[in-house]
Amino acid sequence: MPTSTPNVTSSSSHLKANVLSLSDAIILGLASSAPAQTMAVALPALVVASNYAGLLPIACAFVPMLGIALGYQRLNRWDQSSGATYTWVSKALHPYLGFVAGWMIIMYYTLGTTSMTVPAGTYTLQLLAPSLVGRKLAVIAVGAMWNVLVTLLLLSGIEIAARFQKVLAIFEYLVLAFFVLLGIRGLISGGVASPVTGAWFTLSGAGGAKGFFAGTLVAVFMYSGWDAAIYVNEETKEKETNPGRAAVASVVILLFVYCIITFAYQGAVSRSALESSAGNSLAVIAARLLPGPGSLVLSLVVLLGTIACLQVAVLSSSRLGFAMAEDRVMPAFFKVVHPRTGSPWAVTLFMGGVNLVFLFLTVFEAGGTRDVLSDIAGALGIISSLFYALTAIAAVWQYRKVLLKNVANLILGGLFPALGAVFLLTVVAESVITQAVSHAVLWAGLGACAMGLLLALGIHYIGKVPLLGASREQQAENF
Repeated sequence: MPTSTPNVTSSSSHLKANVLSLSDAIILGLASSAPAQTMAVALPALVVASNYAGLLPIACAFVPMLGIALGYQRLNRWDQSSGATYTWVSKALHPYLGFVAGWMIIMYYTLGTTSMTVPAGTYTLQLLAPSLVGRKLAVIAVGAMWNVLVTLLLLSGIEIAARFQKVLAIFEYLVLAFFVLLGIRGLISGGVASPVTGAWFTLSGAGGAKGFFAGTLVAVFMYSGWDAAIYVNEETKEKETNPGRAAVASVVILLFVYCIITFAYQGAVSRSALESSAGNSLAVIAARLLPGPGSLVLSLVVLLGTIACLQVAVLSSSRLGFAMAEDRVMPAFFKVVHPRTGSPWAVTLFMGGVNLVFLFLTVFEAGGTRDVLSDIAGALGIISSLFYALTAIAAVWQYRKVLLKNVANLILGGLFPALGAVFLLTVVAESVITQAVSHAVLWAGLGACAMGLLLALGIHYIGKVPLLGASREQQAENF
């Protein structure tokens, strides 16, 4: 086995540099979290997990998520690579952990697109052919069509994708705000199915520790995606600072967005109606808040937000795949970049194709749409909790020698990221211990992580890739 290792930070100059602004990066982070689409999937799951006390898990998940974002910000100052977590964990901790983290993120985006394309199909049919909404195959076919279209648009260049995202974001937030006002008006006037009570804000109202931890997993899923701004750091202006700022700004914005939307929307319809609505929940809520044709505008917003999120998911996974291919832990053709657009088109097409395969596998899922989306949300919560925690640990370890130099380093570079890592790992452990999640969720979440380790072993011993045979100390000599 060779003792030298390829440079983990080797970045291809073929990706087009300095084409995205700070605002572009923030928009991408918000689009990846996709408030409208996320709420369409997560609000029923949140109510199932924590009753109407979902605000508590959302608020509590914010603190560790902010700590994780601060860790991302500091690591991005140290190393600007489209591999992000994969690169940082490989360098700061160990290549095996880096590979597993990268694999988890790819699985996160692959599973995540399933939770996006199902609502995309649902809301398209809600607008164009309501009679087909209950037919799973029709929903999946229409969602697959959107997946193909956004992948093709992404191939045209990241600048075009960024402009497309801005237009969608402005429309999405304006409509969401309008329905928030309608929801709050209903709460004040009493014209909702479930009025506000003290239980909305207590641990007992969430069903105790079990409900709280189950709800927190869903909340982590809701926040996750803000790190999309990091995966385009090689293509962002002032790449040492802007991607990190965008990540932190996205988390803060999402706190307010999710709290306000959850508070205003969740009581609009009965719990049974909300739980049974699955990916169609916002359409059901809109019909109650604004009866008549006007309610369809919220369905349109969810559809557009979902399309935006789909595009960013393919974008992020392709950039990560590109970086991993540079280190020979992914297929070499992932490094193929279009000379004019600067787009890694080969890996982009591949990731889009894998997303379609996972989407069509849901046809054979024994449960209904609600069960499928709820399981995906829980599994993504586990996966994202683990790779976010790994990133935070890498940030603390990488900056360990300067943490005691001043208070800012200690709090922002040490305590906050460490708190984030401990909290997320605790949530995962407690969810397993209290059986807050189903066996299907555990198999999907923890199984994806275990598969990453097996792949790393195979690449090391069968593929003879020297990167995965290097210790952290050996790598330190090379950087």
